[in-house]
Order: sequence, then structure tokens, then C-alpha cells
Amino acid sequence: MEQWGAIRLVRPDPTAAGVTRTKLWQTADAIYEGEKGKGNWVVRSGQEMPAEWVVEFGDLKMQVKLSPYKHTGVFPEQEENWKWMRAEAQRAAARVGRELRILNLFAYTGGATMALAKQGHFVTHVDSSKPAVTWGRVNAGLNELGADRVRWMLEDAATFVARERKREKFYDGIVLDPPAFGHSPTGKAWVLGRDLGPLLEDCCALLSDDAGGPAFVVLNGYAQHNTPESLRLLLAEILRRRFGERMKIDGGELMLRAADGRELSTGIVARGRFA
Repeated sequence: MEQWGAIRLVRPDPTAAGVTRTKLWQTADAIYEGEKGKGNWVVRSGQEMPAEWVVEFGDLKMQVKLSPYKHTGVFPEQEENWKWMRAEAQRAAARVGRELRILNLFAYTGGATMALAKQGHFVTHVDSSKPAVTWGRVNAGLNELGADRVRWMLEDAATFVARERKREKFYDGIVLDPPAFGHSPTGKAWVLGRDLGPLLEDCCALLSDDAGGPAFVVLNGYAQHNTPESLRLLLAEILRRRFGERMKIDGGELMLRAADGRELSTGIVARGRFA
């Protein structure tokens, strides 16, 4: 059970084991029934459900709506990453004396894009889903971002990065949030275990070495066969080929924390910053 603004939702999660439902669960406004992608939202009898609504995370605003894939367009555990990236971006911007150029891959509805663009940086937002990019544009409007702050790219992430590498483009920070499996608009398959390594190699080549080094790289992971340590080692191996020990890499789990202190693991992350 989660509360999104004034709306309470119940969604299944494979890591939410051993939870005893209380009477509070009966107050949910909508419940997702069935498997991811094959289920549907059931609205409580007599309840009027808005088609979409807005939630706030500090100074950020994000549109929420019920998708057929059981998500809502916002992943609140990413707030930890947003805060971390903002701190590193502020530190790097002070070092180089300008606003940063950030590349957000598999950017979806743009939580990281909003966090960094609202801080004043320039973000290239890449996703192969037209509905996701459209949703991201709505979020940009909610956050009153200037038209020049975000470059919207409806494209396959690996194809875009390879082209930017040929053009010798550079970015001060890169965010990746790849799925375990997926397809580009042209039907090209994405398989994490096969394709992530080459993509990271290309991303490393896009990182600027301006005034001492790039700001950060953030790599999110959700595949169950990965661990925080495996993700950290992969990122460290690739980044240190170019930057050596100047890049400090850490990793960990992303958590949702209940008011009573319980934690729900929602994914893993590896983060590299220039020390």
C-alpha cells in the first residue's frame, strides 16, 4: 500500500513478503490485480478516480496516473539518486564554472531530468517510448522548465549514444536506467546481460574531462540476477580504464521506507563520481 498525494494504491511486489493486511488496506482507492502487463486497476466501488494527478518531491512536481504495467510514472525510491546527483552536479559546476551537460538514458517520464534541469543544467532526455517522452514533457511543464533546458530524443539509447560518440559529443554526467529486456522503435531487442557492457563503454567515451573530470555516472539496475556489488564492479571496470582511481565508485540498494521503519528493496544502483 502506498499513498500518492490524496490517493491510496495497492500494488503487488515480489519483495513485499510477509505483510499482514490490516483494515487500512480496505481504504485503497484502487488495487492492481493480476501480473505486470497482464493485469488491470480495480477502482473501489463508489470511488471517483482522477485520470491523473500531481505529487511533489521537495521542489519537484510529477504527474501520476495508473498505467497497465502497475506503475504510476514515478519511482519515489529514486529521490535518493536525485539528491545525490544534485549534490555532485553542484560540486562539479562550481569546479568548471558553468552549468553542466547531462545525458539521461532510458529516461522514461523524467524524474532525473526534472531534478537536474530544475537545478539549472542542460539535460538530453532519451527514451524509445513516445508516451513516456510525452509524459516527460508534461512534467517539464509542471516544473516550469525553460524550453532550452531539455533536449527530447525519441530514440533507442544505444543507437543514440553510438552516434553521439561518432560526433565526438561530450557530457558532464550520465544517468542510465536500463530495463532487463526491451525493444527499440525499430524492433531491435535490448538484453541487459548482452548489451549493457558495450553501452557503458560508449558512455564512458562521451564523458568530458573538462577542468579535471566529469561530475558523475549513475547506473540503476532491476534484474534479479544482479547485485549492488556486481553492478559496482562493472561500472568501476569501465570507468577506471579511462579515469583510473580518480573515479570513486559505490553501490547499494534503493529502498522504500515505511513510516514504521520497514524497508522494501526496489532495485540496485552503482554510482561513480569524480573525486
